[in-house]
Amino acid sequence: MTDTELPRHADLNAAVDALSSHPWIARVDPDGDRGLRIVVSDDAVATTRAEGAAVVGGLTHEHLTHWAEVYDWTYSSAQQYEPQDQDDDLAGWRATDTGDPLPAEHMIEWVERTVELVLTQRPRNVLELGCGTGLLMRRLAPHVDSYVGTDVAGEIVDRLTAQRIAGTSFVEAAAHELRGQLVRDAVAATGATPDCILLNSVTQCFPDTRYLAAVVLDAIDTVAPGGTVIVGDIRHSGQLHDFARWAEMAKNPDEDPNTLGDRVNRRAASDSELSVDPSTLASIAAASGREVSVFTYAKTLRDDSELTRYRFDAVFTVDVAAVAGRDAPSVASWHDLDRDGSALTDLRARVESGPTLITDIPRSVTAAALSSALIGTDAVVLIDPSDPTVFRVASPAVVGAITAADPPKVGTPHEPLGAFARSRMLDVARTLLRRAGIARPERMTVELPSGRGLDIVAANRRRHEIDRAGRCAVSGTPEPISDAALVRVPGAVERLDAIALDAMASFLCSDGGVRPGVTASTDEVATTLRVAERHLWILRRWIEVLCAEGHALRRGTDAFVLAEPTQPATNNIDDRELARACRALGYPSEMAGFYSRALTSLGPLLRDEVSAQALMFPDGDMTTSLSKDERNFSNRYLHGAAARIIAEAARTRPGPLRILELGGGAGGGTHAALAALGDQDVDYLFTDISRFFTTSAAERFGARPGFRTATADIDIRLTDQNLPAHAFDVVLAANVLHCATDAGSSVSALSEVLAPSGIAVVIEAVREHYLVLATMQFLLSSRGGGAHPGTADRRNGSVFLSDSDIRHYLSVNGIRPSLELPGEGTVLAAPSQRLFVGQAL
Repeated sequence: MTDTELPRHADLNAAVDALSSHPWIARVDPDGDRGLRIVVSDDAVATTRAEGAAVVGGLTHEHLTHWAEVYDWTYSSAQQYEPQDQDDDLAGWRATDTGDPLPAEHMIEWVERTVELVLTQRPRNVLELGCGTGLLMRRLAPHVDSYVGTDVAGEIVDRLTAQRIAGTSFVEAAAHELRGQLVRDAVAATGATPDCILLNSVTQCFPDTRYLAAVVLDAIDTVAPGGTVIVGDIRHSGQLHDFARWAEMAKNPDEDPNTLGDRVNRRAASDSELSVDPSTLASIAAASGREVSVFTYAKTLRDDSELTRYRFDAVFTVDVAAVAGRDAPSVASWHDLDRDGSALTDLRARVESGPTLITDIPRSVTAAALSSALIGTDAVVLIDPSDPTVFRVASPAVVGAITAADPPKVGTPHEPLGAFARSRMLDVARTLLRRAGIARPERMTVELPSGRGLDIVAANRRRHEIDRAGRCAVSGTPEPISDAALVRVPGAVERLDAIALDAMASFLCSDGGVRPGVTASTDEVATTLRVAERHLWILRRWIEVLCAEGHALRRGTDAFVLAEPTQPATNNIDDRELARACRALGYPSEMAGFYSRALTSLGPLLRDEVSAQALMFPDGDMTTSLSKDERNFSNRYLHGAAARIIAEAARTRPGPLRILELGGGAGGGTHAALAALGDQDVDYLFTDISRFFTTSAAERFGARPGFRTATADIDIRLTDQNLPAHAFDVVLAANVLHCATDAGSSVSALSEVLAPSGIAVVIEAVREHYLVLATMQFLLSSRGGGAHPGTADRRNGSVFLSDSDIRHYLSVNGIRPSLELPGEGTVLAAPSQRLFVGQAL
């Protein structure tokens, strides 16, 4: 080190000290020899619901103030222009591609369609958050008993108040101040609880999904039973790249087409407005604790514009009782109906024939054309909750509802808060250093806590990086394994299922006295086989899946007929085929040996004459044997991806990162996480129901600073087991939720120990694997006569939860699902094991 370098390092240390004292900064780390990495505190970008108005962090407040100033200026500038019709003050509405005002006729239709949507809900008392110049108010007020409007622009509030429109009042307030005193006083003065809370063309100014969630949840809490919360003119994050491409091509038609992709990404990443998708709205609604259905309406304007193509309206119905006895809808795909090109012509007749849901309607058929064809019916045009490129038609609307019980696939919101916070924080850092007389480092970067404030491009990049980390864990090298190298995986999964089904059917014939083509009862078979009481549920499940897969036919509630086998019944297993399939999935040879031993011991297993543990752990080394099961390709991928998420959290949050692992078992996930964390400062609490595993983990990982162990049972509330509430930044639950008697209660318990803005990392199989059903599932039978997994929740027979189940349980417990891997259609998705990442709202 030379003398000339000393002042640089001294300045760098001084800069760290100066910046670390700022309340918006969680930590400052060196970035090489000449740079600093600033991590923003979660409090600075938080929105926290409270008894009154929600509390926003400093940077969130500045983002909101920026938009308030924009609208104050817009409305002040517009005063010099007096519209011919006071009902149609269109100040601020300009086209993205040209910058010119949007055509008045188009905007008026936009207003009228929104008013129509509101009045269809038959409200009597309306509260509008962000009323603007009163475009909607003037058309709604004559039809309702009371109207209260709020806006952040004081000048517009004063102007509307001065007009003294009967039945209306106005308050200067931000959306998150819905439960603040000013708004509550204005609502109380009407003498009625709002039965419609309206936010139209407002959410694009919100900083992030956490702020959106606070506002929407406060609205749902406030609205009267049977009422609606209407969030209109939402920008769809699933169409943000399409919007950016359209805008880029319109504004720069002569630019090099080879650079279009980069330009589109830059435009999308820098978009300053919030965009979300239906799954984000559905997860927010599910967290409300009330009975809420979400309807995502397409824009049905006649003219094609950015307001039509890239936006949608959402209606939340609150505590609306289901219609008893309603017939199940007829569901049909547009592609099946339109083979001769007559689907649009025949649409009315189809929806008038009874409850109908038509899916997969391409956008080449416009929402306006669909709406026109449906005039006079109760049908509505909706956007698909998982695919922004298609519409749906629902008749009546309720058949197209999104409910907490059936959440859509996870989408990716675009949150402008991150870019705003990074830019503002750099300004703050430069000012702090200048005032302190400290030389500015050559390089300063700013990061938000992991998972917060991500623009659409950064979110997709993060998803790719997490996927890459999982694939590198499979390859065991710095290079990720490709789908081409795993091409045998899907076939191997199917073959293991077939081997297990054949083994179960053959066993019922050879040992259970079941003759193909002859009716048998489950109870009779159980008696013949002398099945132990605690394993009866497994036998019943075998028969259920054999019927579901065409190996048997159900006859009443307890009887079945086994199909004629394609080959003679035998208890012999083709060990070579089993070994090949296991090898293709990355299992070591010992696992193929266990499966073979178990499949040829189905009788002793059912009779409890031999335990699955004895077959799986023939040498008595349970930890080593279980770790062999965890070394298959799928588990290596999922553990590697989860480890990347945990390491990212450690890097972008103040230390020590507080990690709770539930059901750590043999420690496969633990090993991956600790390896990825390196020497990061952590407080890692490993738990399992078995002291055997906690002792083993302590011996294996106990030398790592910050690592500790405890026993914990996921069937018991975690806070009743000395685990503190809201105390963990990350909760990892890998292959453990399916062991719960009531998975919903277990996720609820998980949410209670998760810190605000904490991250839940869940790994689970999302379909039943028949080889597991015939072998390892014996490990889940209770010895004390207790309930088996899934007895008390929404699972239907299988011990494994579906992906929809997991999204549901996360959402209703206030954890917004934000990422699922591996991606659909990839080879690694074939084993149907998934990584779910959710963030506390």
